[in-house]
Amino acid sequence: MTRSVAAIVALFQLLWMAEATAQPAMFWFNDPVGPDETVLVSGAELDKITSVTIARIGDGPSRQETSVPILQANPLSLKFTIPEQFTPGIYRFSLTHPQGTLSGRINLPTIYWTQGNLGDEVSPSGWLQVFGRNIVRQASRAQLLMLPDAGNAPTKAVLTKGDLWRGVFRIPEQVSPGRYRLRLSNGDGGDAEWVDVGSVVVRSPEANAVQSFDVRAYGANGDGKFDCTRAVKAAIDAASQAGGGTVYFPRGRYLISDMIVIPPRVKLQGERIDLVNLVWPSLATLPAALIQGRTQFSVEDLTIYASNHPHIITGGFQFGDAPIPDAADIAIRHVRIRGSAFRGLMEAEATLQQMNDFRRIYPDGSPDTIRLSGNRIEVSDCDILGSGHSLRLFKATNAIVARNILTNGRYGSYSIVGSRQVVFEGNTVTAADLQGTGGGISTLSKWVSASENIFVGGNTFKAIYGWDREAMTSDGPGGFYFGHANSAGSDRLSLLDAANPYPAGKDWTGAAVMVVNGRGAGQYARVKAFEKKPSDLSVALDRPLEVALDSNSEITITQAQQNYLIIDNDFEDTGVAAQTYGTALGHVISGNRSNRTSGFAVFGLSYDSFQPGWRIQILDNHILEGNVYRAGPERSIFSNEASILVQANQTAKAQGRPPMVQAVIVRGNRLDQDAHIEIKGFAATSPGVRDVVVEGNTMGPSRVGLMIDRGVAWWLSRRNVEERRIQK
Repeated sequence: MTRSVAAIVALFQLLWMAEATAQPAMFWFNDPVGPDETVLVSGAELDKITSVTIARIGDGPSRQETSVPILQANPLSLKFTIPEQFTPGIYRFSLTHPQGTLSGRINLPTIYWTQGNLGDEVSPSGWLQVFGRNIVRQASRAQLLMLPDAGNAPTKAVLTKGDLWRGVFRIPEQVSPGRYRLRLSNGDGGDAEWVDVGSVVVRSPEANAVQSFDVRAYGANGDGKFDCTRAVKAAIDAASQAGGGTVYFPRGRYLISDMIVIPPRVKLQGERIDLVNLVWPSLATLPAALIQGRTQFSVEDLTIYASNHPHIITGGFQFGDAPIPDAADIAIRHVRIRGSAFRGLMEAEATLQQMNDFRRIYPDGSPDTIRLSGNRIEVSDCDILGSGHSLRLFKATNAIVARNILTNGRYGSYSIVGSRQVVFEGNTVTAADLQGTGGGISTLSKWVSASENIFVGGNTFKAIYGWDREAMTSDGPGGFYFGHANSAGSDRLSLLDAANPYPAGKDWTGAAVMVVNGRGAGQYARVKAFEKKPSDLSVALDRPLEVALDSNSEITITQAQQNYLIIDNDFEDTGVAAQTYGTALGHVISGNRSNRTSGFAVFGLSYDSFQPGWRIQILDNHILEGNVYRAGPERSIFSNEASILVQANQTAKAQGRPPMVQAVIVRGNRLDQDAHIEIKGFAATSPGVRDVVVEGNTMGPSRVGLMIDRGVAWWLSRRNVEERRIQK
């Protein structure tokens, strides 16, 4: 590049930066919001806002805008309330400043992701689920329109179930194959309040191979004594050579003494879950798994028994945690597993030896009962118990885990690692061993840069006593970069400091870029590409930044954890009900019930890197009995009350350090007894928490009530009820 060209490029960058910071900007605002509830707007230069007006958008002409007071304003945030006399619905607001007006519409659908019965696609008579915020506000009026690219008449998908966080729609049987653009109305507002939901392809599902191969025809005997390994493998080979099919097990108990490998397009099918048992003896030498497949296979309607065992069912892996590219269509349905390497009268020495053997073989300390990777994964209506971890999903996409009993064994957990578009609902999670724990969603792998779009709903988590006792937590230490950055264009940043010498992963692509301090703070993007030159580090972003960064701006680049919906779950006798631990963006914890757990929490951390929590809403949860014993994050509570806790582990003492938690809403929660709300930022010189709204919560008898420490800046507390303070 010549000097003259470089000068022109630099001039254009300066002009863009000047324009990008010349006036207020809006990055995010919370919803759902109702009458007499607070709206928190995050952005830039918001202290320049001079007035706020708001109007409810009805089915007809919009009402005249009403002026409302500004409750708080600073350069990074602004707060106001919806007028109490308004009725619920969609609201349009306007923020006036000397250069013009910013506007937004509250309670419009905000789409996180869509997921169909064929993953990213759907079939006629199939289903499509839409996830996010304000998806269905009035079920009788909510609609999803399918507009064909071919220009034919639009088709309506039928709502079968819906609430604020999800809508489930049935695809009409007569719909033609092709690509359709999707438009959604949540039932409030008029024609202008429909939103784009992206597009979806309608196609017929691939036909399953119809041939059946009865294992008895290949020499199997279901008496539980005859070794059927060779016969079962012969039936599988025959199905594979035929291009796929069902390997069928009629009623019986089938002894198997080796690993069973399932080729693509082959299904292991039992007559019924309570009639067919596949039985493994204790194995002197453990194979990689008892049942292993690569892609396009299923196991259905049978029971598995095992003693000294490795992983029991695995699919989608080459070796270790290396997934098979393009692995897909793996299903485990109506399967019962009873695997225990600790059966019988084991002496203490033998038990310890077994545990040590597991720790030597498995990086996570024990085998996985089911471990799967790939696209279009299903685990449904199963009853799973193993010696260690009940379930591990690794880099799974479009996964359904529904209506299962997941029982963790010794040092066992469940885990959803580096995955996206996962529905985890209607399951019961517990532990069969006092050293078994819960689990959660994580980025705990060098092969992972992001985890996003996870729905955890309608589950029961109970009787978890081992390890950290976490029923549902996010996790994932480390990061790629924390330091200063400068805009080199609207969607490119120059990194001005050294990268993390021990990065969280091998690939930066997809990691979160969060502007945590200085000009442009509060903006967010994802890494599209990382470029490393001898004298220059830079990242390309997946979207332009609205406000340019300068050399005083600080960013963190860390493994992304975004859009977790933790909705309507029951937690009982666990150490933690639900928490975000480290990096978090856009999560909602709503409508959950907690009994004898430490409650619900948000943590911003310095967790081998700077890991903030942003834009998190804790809404309408219910803590019943709040007594807690040896619980809390990392078992930090010996005996105390439960809580709704927002905490930044801020250790910086110098002024001007970035907050670790910002833009959090704690609203409408009910704490019956022995439970409180606590917001902790620790450092007054550099508050660890900023911009928290604590509103409309009810707290029963408690020794603490509501506590907000001096390390919290720009907080707002209103309409909270503390029934009685218990004297210490």
